[in-house]
Amino acid sequence: MKNKFAPLIKQHGTPLFILDHNKLRRNYRTFRKNLPRVQCYYAVKANTHPEIIKTLFLEGSSFDVASYNEFMQVHKYIDHYEEKDKDFFIWDKIIFSNTIKDRHTLAKIKKYKPLVTYDNYDELKKIKAHCATAGLILRLKVPDTGSQVEMSSKFGAEPGDAAELIRQAHNVGLTVEGLSFHVGSQCTNFDNYTSALAITSEILNDARDKGYNLKIIDIGGGFPVPYDSQVPEFEKLGRLINSECQRLFPPDVELIAEPGRFIVATAATLITEIIGKSRREG
Repeated sequence: MKNKFAPLIKQHGTPLFILDHNKLRRNYRTFRKNLPRVQCYYAVKANTHPEIIKTLFLEGSSFDVASYNEFMQVHKYIDHYEEKDKDFFIWDKIIFSNTIKDRHTLAKIKKYKPLVTYDNYDELKKIKAHCATAGLILRLKVPDTGSQVEMSSKFGAEPGDAAELIRQAHNVGLTVEGLSFHVGSQCTNFDNYTSALAITSEILNDARDKGYNLKIIDIGGGFPVPYDSQVPEFEKLGRLINSECQRLFPPDVELIAEPGRFIVATAATLITEIIGKSRREG
């Protein structure tokens, strides 16, 4: 690595952030190749660098945002579209997947008629009060055992509460467009996906039987980066997800996902210098 980057270090000094756009494109294309039915919404929080967003937008990616600033970073690429096309592109290009949003952010994105997530009744009331134009995605709590970063303790409605939360949204005049989950970041336990897809399918079918027209399934992120040989192959996970989605979800269901780490981790290198070392108390 020292020889590979030595000319750049000599030219620019350190710390130095190096982004490989070809690798970024390859990672995106690998995702699409192995999950052809799933639209990729890059999780901007994984790395918000504008050049990453630009490259992925040109590749055809959509985006998962978690703040107003991230929303506007992506929105500028569709701002020039005609209004009729722009309305379509908001949902097609952006999902606001932070389940807890402040009222000021909701008020600012109201005019864009965004697609947003929720996982509790208080958030539902806040969305109704400040962003009633939004389409809703109910985030579910699913197993995340063995993931590098577990999320079920922080995000997601209990599956047993899902039907009531969908009903409550309908009662306040909002529309639930679909369901989402996240199995945790850097998930190497593929059983998490199997369980999550089964849980989501059951709730989707129950909601449709009750007359709610849910049509989006967001399978979140967590797709593992090959940091070492111990990490299971993404191609294997792709076959598993494709098979389960084919079995569980009818063709009219739109499948989306929010890869972050998987897209960007191997495409970026941060070089810094050790400026000093010290030994204390042995």
